[in-house]
Amino acid sequence: MAKERKRLILSAAVIFTATGLVAVSRDDTSPAVAQVAPVAGAGNVDLSAAIMVTFTEDVDPATIGVNSLRLSATGTPVAASVSYDTWTRSAVLAPAMPLKKGTKYTATIAAGVGDKAGNTLAAGQSWSFTTRRDLEHGFGGPVLVIHSAALPFSKYFSEILRAEGIGSFESVDISDVTAELVGRFSLVLLGAIPLSEAQAAMFSKWVYAGGDLITMRPDKKLAGLLGLKDQAASLNEGYMLIHTATAPGRGITGETIQYHGAADLYALTEGTTEIARLYSNASNATPSPAVAIRTVGKVGGQAAAFTYDLARSVIYTRQGNPAWVGDERDGNSVIRPNDLFFGAKVGDKQPDWNDFQRIAVPVADEQQRLLVNVMNFMLEDKAPLPRLWYFPKGHKAVLVMAGDDHGTRSGTEDSFDRLKTNQPEGCSLAEWECYRATAWIYPNSGLSASKARAYAGEGFDIGVHVNKGCNNFHPADFARMFSHDLYAFRTKFSDLPPQTGSRTHCLAWSDWASTPKTEARFGVRMDLSYYYWPGSWIKGRPGFMTGSGLPMRFADLDGSMIDVYQVASHLVNESGMSFPSAIETQLDRALGPQGYYGVFGTHYDFSDDFDSQLTTAAQARGIPLVSVQQLLDWTEGRNSSHFAHIEWSGDALTFDAFADRRVGTMLRGMIPVLTGRGQILAISRDGLPVDYETETIKGIAYAMFPVESGAYRVTYG
Repeated sequence: MAKERKRLILSAAVIFTATGLVAVSRDDTSPAVAQVAPVAGAGNVDLSAAIMVTFTEDVDPATIGVNSLRLSATGTPVAASVSYDTWTRSAVLAPAMPLKKGTKYTATIAAGVGDKAGNTLAAGQSWSFTTRRDLEHGFGGPVLVIHSAALPFSKYFSEILRAEGIGSFESVDISDVTAELVGRFSLVLLGAIPLSEAQAAMFSKWVYAGGDLITMRPDKKLAGLLGLKDQAASLNEGYMLIHTATAPGRGITGETIQYHGAADLYALTEGTTEIARLYSNASNATPSPAVAIRTVGKVGGQAAAFTYDLARSVIYTRQGNPAWVGDERDGNSVIRPNDLFFGAKVGDKQPDWNDFQRIAVPVADEQQRLLVNVMNFMLEDKAPLPRLWYFPKGHKAVLVMAGDDHGTRSGTEDSFDRLKTNQPEGCSLAEWECYRATAWIYPNSGLSASKARAYAGEGFDIGVHVNKGCNNFHPADFARMFSHDLYAFRTKFSDLPPQTGSRTHCLAWSDWASTPKTEARFGVRMDLSYYYWPGSWIKGRPGFMTGSGLPMRFADLDGSMIDVYQVASHLVNESGMSFPSAIETQLDRALGPQGYYGVFGTHYDFSDDFDSQLTTAAQARGIPLVSVQQLLDWTEGRNSSHFAHIEWSGDALTFDAFADRRVGTMLRGMIPVLTGRGQILAISRDGLPVDYETETIKGIAYAMFPVESGAYRVTYG
């Protein structure tokens, strides 16, 4: 009798009544796997990725252990701990060491996992994923980037070159550099790295033999080679004025613009040309160069110096003041990204981190473009360097339509439908002709799962609006919140594609980079939380809070790249600017003679007609309206496309192009029209003529041409 009662309790839900024990229902349902992370077959997975199995019902934590969820690489087990998250009904595996780069892993969930009624998984399940490669990796070519593992800022030049459409480089640690290696390249870009006497002599010998060297805040041992006389002093947080009357400064902004970090002070020696001058503030010049170049030897060698570290400056310009991390500065209790830029804190008044008198200028992008101009200038008498244009089909501006739906009844649906109504008839989604958008929503939004599925099928992008509760957070708490919000969203919208973009509610940003690092763990690759706001601060001035209009990866405090792209929300409905004129101003600066090109992130919350104002302004200018997912696909595809085997064949420059499938037919290349061998006469691919147009970009005349995979021949004469 006792055994019968025990079996009944184990196999059925029961209640006690006045008349005794009554069986209500029997649990004969076995748990099953609802989803896994990373998804099966995923590539480019972050090295700290969340490895999870979510079940269709609660399981007994006692059945979850190190043998329940296992990870291996090429058959070798990976040491890990395993826990159970009751809120998300997920087994979570935590490797003892970070995952290895470019490695295929296989995860296995065992059949022994079961619920408290004794039901177990019908069968075990395995799936595989592959981790990302080195983020500093290039595709090889005439450019060598030299970095140091001990100084990760130096690795960020790979991201700068990618953003500027240059993938034809190789990146090598200084410890692996030899004279033989350097001799294989036309141009070397040397990060801000200390050098030994032998290394300095090696670079000097190579330049005298005809090599082209660009240095960043160079080791003082190179001063003589660079035509600089050390003044034994430095200038922190200064400005620079680029000389725009002649190349390579021609076409770059003619205003004084900030750099961040320290610049060493030098005097020029005879024969050295100043490209940009250091300023102690926006109006007071110093005698010292910010950028200079010198011809070396008798066979065409050149040596150029940026006397500050461009990579560090770009990161700080884009992400804010590292000294203000965790500092609430703008008078609002929530620490947000704008606090990293806000100077006028009560009790600690300082200048804004990025000068609002220059806020219309993408100062980080302009300095990157100066670097590219210097590279082209140095290579003019060698093989010119083909590049990829920033955006599809030669567009100079793109609007990323991104709405935050805080539980509206039909805000997302109405906005998506308006975009479809206004898009060109017969438009091509693949060619970015149709109007699309992203909506980040609360799970209690009025959008139904069936309608969400239908919109996703039409190319719209829908994900959860992660809610930190408008509170500051601890990184570990944020990871838990992010996981739980993703779970709640997937419970309702189980058949939507994995979420790859995010902008968190209230924009809480309590430190430097825990948000993108957490996002990377959960497969989110693009973040729009850097938000141009509040109105009392920006005072109606359209511009670039982050100094940039380009999608580029975040960096940690030590300069290490994080595999999540930062896209600023430049156009925000609650910023207090005059709309639609502020939208029009931002777009016209990109399209006009200033050339302030950009991907412009947007924010609206369905409380007004801001999405319609954005649509009208873009439609009038032929500017694409795209989702975050579309932008991510393009950015990843463009960064995976490249030119290789660049060399002269008589009076023709030949190279191979490799176009990633994600760019479709929208990729455009650009190559200088003029070289030491004349100007372009014709371009062909695989023996067939290619149409091209000539356009001056940042002071350089380029031939702009469509790029498909194949063998190209550019004839000069």
